[in-house]
Amino acid sequence: MPRAKRVQAAGPRRAATRPAGLVLTVPSDTAFLSLVRDVTRKLGTLAGFPGATADRLALAVDECTTNVIRHAYRGQSGNAIELRFSPDGNEFRVEVLDDGEAVDPRAMPRVDLERYAAERRKGGLGVHLMGQLMDSVTYGRRSGRNVCRMIKRRPRAGRAQA
Repeated sequence: MPRAKRVQAAGPRRAATRPAGLVLTVPSDTAFLSLVRDVTRKLGTLAGFPGATADRLALAVDECTTNVIRHAYRGQSGNAIELRFSPDGNEFRVEVLDDGEAVDPRAMPRVDLERYAAERRKGGLGVHLMGQLMDSVTYGRRSGRNVCRMIKRRPRAGRAQA
């Protein structure tokens, strides 16, 4: 079974309730998705998000990581997926980086949920779900790598947290 390659805390130490950034590198193997979810959920909670929101953060990052495994790496294990977590102030930022095939977000079809449900389809909702769970999802390439950047913001006082 492949092993997680690196976990590295970034930046100066802060109080236990406000984590500094974290870099996690895992193999492109679905066996590591539970680790990705657990780390994301824990960092979301430590960053001050309610449990339900931390669960949504974990789901969005899981979906993104799954897409990298299935599409960018075409299911091949042994490739690296790097996750960079940056909880900062009122934002929780996550970047998912990979060396797989380039992603063109314009090529991703819009999801018609009515038709999807009527056809009883499974799968293919990851990008749509990520967009619903996070406040911002962007895709790009940097230094020859795919980068998916997701941001969740804490609501201003008086607004409910999604």
